Amino acid sequence: MKAKQILIFKSSVRTKEKKTFLMQLLKLHLPQIQSATLDLDDEDAIFRVETEECSVDLLTALLHKHGIKVDFLDRFVLA
Repeated sequence: MKAKQILIFKSSVRTKEKKTFLMQLLKLHLPQIQSATLDLDDEDAIFRVETEECSVDLLTALLHKHGIKVDFLDRFVLA
């Protein structure tokens, strides 16, 4: 079994509509993501993903393809 991890990104998402679009993309294309949050109140629009299987590169490539820019900040492995 792979370790559960939290991936943290700075994102270009600034509206509720774009946030909804992002969450729909994840559900459709990356079912290996257990949960995701995006903080529109944060100046960096911090985007957090909980997953065991999804790589930073896969997630970043999918979002960039759909016009959402994300910059990887950190990764935390949960025990």
